[in-house]
Amino acid sequence: MKRGPLEFVVVEFAGRIPGRRIAPELHRLVDQEIVRIIDMVVVDRAADGAVTSHELREYQGDEDFEAIDPAIQAVDGLISERDVQDLAEAITPGAQALVLLFEHRWLAGVRAVVAEAGGEIVLAERIPAPVVDAVEAVVHPAPVGG
Repeated sequence: MKRGPLEFVVVEFAGRIPGRRIAPELHRLVDQEIVRIIDMVVVDRAADGAVTSHELREYQGDEDFEAIDPAIQAVDGLISERDVQDLAEAITPGAQALVLLFEHRWLAGVRAVVAEAGGEIVLAERIPAPVVDAVEAVVHPAPVGG
């Protein structure tokens, strides 16, 4: 079966990652085969900008991280130290982040059907949610006084 595209997502928190709060949504996405989580690391960016990364297994016994761990379906070790350093540029100094590498499983099925029909997906580009929000605010402004 053809894979769907892979995507990095960096989720930042001012404090510790609230694993027990985010785990149910990750599990729902995985269980419904919308995404497959390929790899995941915890990244700390110190106030001075120094970056350290940790695999989830290093948090054994920590309920927040153990809640997330079962969502991972195939830890391939695909997130390299270079990836971590590059992605950490987006993390605020003093914050902790969860870096996820996931496969768009829903798009794998579309890709297979398109290929069977003689077509090919030639571009898939993500538009960040804050950009979408900003465009919608201009196109559909909130009513005044409401």
